[in-house]
Amino acid sequence: MGMWDIKPWDNDEAADWYTDVMETCQIRKKWLEGIKADLTDEFDTVRAAIGLFIMLGRVYIWPIETYDKDLELAISKCESLQKVDEYQESPELLEQIGFELEELKSRRKPNEGTQSQQMTTDKKWWQFWK
Repeated sequence: MGMWDIKPWDNDEAADWYTDVMETCQIRKKWLEGIKADLTDEFDTVRAAIGLFIMLGRVYIWPIETYDKDLELAISKCESLQKVDEYQESPELLEQIGFELEELKSRRKPNEGTQSQQMTTDKKWWQFWK
């Protein structure tokens, strides 16, 4: 067995299992429906799709061939959520969405010659938000 780290998805057997689950359940297909929902009427659906990506949108879990594109879509939609009129009434909610956006951005690959954007906190892998 190839294990390269201690997280539950950081080994060959788990990565294969996650691939099977993602393909069998067609999670990405449903996720795309949610993340592409109309922000005018279905902003809570979009946020739920962002939450799903925060939980499952990790290398070795999410389909690798679409990971970077899907991560950028989730970031873009999360940025748009911060402008939703209904959310403007709740500073706590906007703060939470900000944390979610930070988490997503921390998963970007660093550019050549730049410092990594990876979060440097001591969070456990299951602690998605602050």
